[in-house]
Amino acid sequence: MGDFMSRENNFPIKYAVLELKEEGGYITNYKDIVRGYIVSKCWVVESSIKYFPDGSSKIFHNVIFPYKDLDTLKTSLRNDDQYIGERVTINYDFNYNPYPVDVVSELFDSYEDAKTMSEEKNKELKGHIASEVCFSISDPRFIQTLSNYKHKFEEQLSICQLFEKLSLLKTEDMIITEDINQDKNLQLLKSCK
Repeated sequence: MGDFMSRENNFPIKYAVLELKEEGGYITNYKDIVRGYIVSKCWVVESSIKYFPDGSSKIFHNVIFPYKDLDTLKTSLRNDDQYIGERVTINYDFNYNPYPVDVVSELFDSYEDAKTMSEEKNKELKGHIASEVCFSISDPRFIQTLSNYKHKFEEQLSICQLFEKLSLLKTEDMIITEDINQDKNLQLLKSCK
């Protein structure tokens, strides 16, 4: 067990879209608040197929993002710093499964493709702002409140974009894996339907 866990990390590396969250408080019943979507490099630790009752299927990937602590960046910004925390250490549970993992449905070989996806997700997130306003559209306070919410959203999104920039700088040593075997593995997974 010690030899397995001390081995060098040779997981494939890809780009993925990371959902940046902030810890929620009393108002949100302590549920995390999604602040934005960014592009991040990640280690791919597992791929699997999920089957649905309608007969369709989708491939999902368990990945480990090296940085995802938005709260640390926000705290450091209050102290005129730009710190995103230490790189995540990959640990293993009793069954040798690596953690902490996130599940994503898309992996990308290029930053640009992943950026397109993150921008689409951020547009969707912004589109839901109006539903958070507790006034009816006919109420004069609706427009001002919506404007305030949009302004706060843009502020949060700019912090997320700074997080993306800092994360990509700190992961320059992580080289994207151009692995022909990944295509074969995905074909193998699809052929098992």
